[in-house]
Amino acid sequence: MASLRTPSSAAAAPAPHALGFSTVFAMAAVCAFAVANTYYNQPMMVLMARDLGAPETSAGFITTATQAGYTIGLALLAPLGDRFERRGLILRVIGLLVLALLAASAAPTFPLLLLASFCVGMFSIVAQYTIPMAAALSPPETRGSVIGIVMAGLLTGILGARALAGLVADLAGWRAMFLIAAAMMVLVAGVVRFALPPLAATSSLGYGALLRSLLPLWREEPVLREATVVAAFAFATFNVFWTTLTPHLASPELGYGPTVAGLFGLIGLAGALTATIAGRLADHIAPRAIVGGATVLLVVAFAIMGVSGHLLIGLVVGVIVLDIGLQGVQIASQTRIFALQPQARNRVNTIFMTAYFIGGTSGSFIGTLAWRFGGWPGVALAGTGLAAAGIAFHLLGPRLFSARS
Repeated sequence: MASLRTPSSAAAAPAPHALGFSTVFAMAAVCAFAVANTYYNQPMMVLMARDLGAPETSAGFITTATQAGYTIGLALLAPLGDRFERRGLILRVIGLLVLALLAASAAPTFPLLLLASFCVGMFSIVAQYTIPMAAALSPPETRGSVIGIVMAGLLTGILGARALAGLVADLAGWRAMFLIAAAMMVLVAGVVRFALPPLAATSSLGYGALLRSLLPLWREEPVLREATVVAAFAFATFNVFWTTLTPHLASPELGYGPTVAGLFGLIGLAGALTATIAGRLADHIAPRAIVGGATVLLVVAFAIMGVSGHLLIGLVVGVIVLDIGLQGVQIASQTRIFALQPQARNRVNTIFMTAYFIGGTSGSFIGTLAWRFGGWPGVALAGTGLAAAGIAFHLLGPRLFSARS
């Protein structure tokens, strides 16, 4: 099979240089506000289902629809980051995202809400243009640190979204949250326009050729295959918990509302701090070793929550360990894959993140079913099983994927 590393394409890759802190911070902020849109619904989903006359046991499908949209957006839209100037592309996608958020705020029925949620997810992929952009603009010796800072912003957006949405839902209702989100994305567009540098296309391939190049890229890079599979199981584990946390907290056993569910996002911000640490470690320690330790933490998290998930303190400790574990897996894995083919970073990231969100969507679906049929013990069992599968693929990786790191 012909290698994808052609002299002309390699030459097209931009020469990396030191990024200023303000630019890195702006990229982190863009990632935070963009990805937040896919998580606002989590602490509100029971309230949303009730308001639209759907069974509370179906609330998890709101999250599933959003994650499915994000996955489709990754597969079909993210490769365009190699083909078009990055800043302009981000601005166009933000415009579509604003329209989707407005549609979600006005959804009159549960099926239409699911459709709007799907579109919100699909156009929230702005972060997946920004992260490869940060990798492209940073030199190899600091790439892990830069990715860590940008990913810390992304995690802050994920967890902060839950806290903000829980508070807004209690004070003004869930529809108000989507209106606020649309307004915030208009402001983010301004940040993109004035704080992010332009980044030229690195490929002249047409859209169809870009998509067709993904399979050869997957076949050519064993490190990409291993990192992708392990990270997908990690994110599935993560979503089993976050999809079921709100109904678990709202159950008669605990009896908490959206605000408490949202506050768990603030608790999980400890993971954002470890994101920068993981990034720095990945510049000095073999990233694969970091992935191994982080996957073990995912099992530990569900062991804690399985035993003491009926207590708030057990959930608090568990979510901190869970977030730290996921960040270790994702940042170290992305440090590995972004070192592979500079001219195809968006496509490499497309493969990685598409599989990552297939894992996340599957985790949301599995978590919803586990909660419906097995309650919290079923959730704990599902999360532990998925985390254990991730460990198995990591351990078998060098043999199974013929990977060298």
